[in-house]
Amino acid sequence: MKKKVILILTFCAVYNLSARSQQPKMELVKQGMDYIYNCDFQKSQSVITELESRLQESAIPDLMKAMQAFWRYYPIHVNERQLSLYEEYLERAYSRSLKALKEDPGNPEAIFLAMASQGLLAESYAEAGRSFKAVGAAKRAYNYLKDGSARMDQFKEFYLSTGLYNYYREYYPEAYPVYRPFMSFFMKGNKEIGIQQLEIAASQASIAHVIAKYYLSYIYMRYEYLPLKALGQGRNLHESYPNNPLFSAIYLESLIINQKYQEATPVAVKLQSNTNPYLRIYGDLFMGVIEEKNANYARAEQLYHQALEMDDAHVMEREHLQAFAYLGLGRIYQQKNDPHQARKYFKESLDKAITEAMRNEAKSYLN
Repeated sequence: MKKKVILILTFCAVYNLSARSQQPKMELVKQGMDYIYNCDFQKSQSVITELESRLQESAIPDLMKAMQAFWRYYPIHVNERQLSLYEEYLERAYSRSLKALKEDPGNPEAIFLAMASQGLLAESYAEAGRSFKAVGAAKRAYNYLKDGSARMDQFKEFYLSTGLYNYYREYYPEAYPVYRPFMSFFMKGNKEIGIQQLEIAASQASIAHVIAKYYLSYIYMRYEYLPLKALGQGRNLHESYPNNPLFSAIYLESLIINQKYQEATPVAVKLQSNTNPYLRIYGDLFMGVIEEKNANYARAEQLYHQALEMDDAHVMEREHLQAFAYLGLGRIYQQKNDPHQARKYFKESLDKAITEAMRNEAKSYLN
């Protein structure tokens, strides 16, 4: 999650430049982004090809290509060939945004384009362990972000990047104290204001509203723990873009924490059949919760272990999902009258949990 925060900037930039300088083409850009969000890559590529012929020297097609690659090959950082192309698109977009800034230094769209491309490159370099390049790109993105935060009234899309900064600037030092010395070099944030800004982006931004809802669902579900608000955002994303499996996974988790197991079942089943193991984990894990709540304990235990084994084989930062599985296994072994094994799983869950609700449940069994 934390490494993906800057992802949203690209979507905003794509819209802003089109809306301002190429009004007749705005709807085409918006349509192309909707195709990308819904993982309809044949149609999105058709739009990108048309935009390339219309918007020569613009960063828009390159940014859209990067986003198309991100969603098509998620998680892109485990695919070296696609990762290389992804970075190439972003580097070219940055070069073109710099050219626009030389011609018009105060151009807000070009500022956003530069911020987006550098932020995404910083995340990509960090994933690959190229720390020196990551730090350089992150510094450049931060400088552009400061410029953008003063321009929210000009473009609603800026509420997204500013809201995310305000929230996570304060959240991470609280949740992970090791970040505190590093974060002292950055301007202060405010979680409450950040959420308010994200809500404005979700309701008023033209393209950024989609990713604002994506991040609000995470914040409400995992950090602030407001299940009903998380469900509202998750449902909207799933209904608007039913073919996006990551949006489906978010929706599924929001259904689970709201105990809507019947509604969650078909969503879980569909994710279980996804060919991408990084997404299939959600299906197995949350179907395990559903089976457990239906008192099918043997099947639930199997699914929990299956999700954990799949996570181990396809390593990603998924401690929150692991905490779900360990908590479920603990409950099952409690049912089996095996307190020693149950306690072991509850401790594992407590160690990995990031929500207060999950930590409190694990503690309740350990006391």
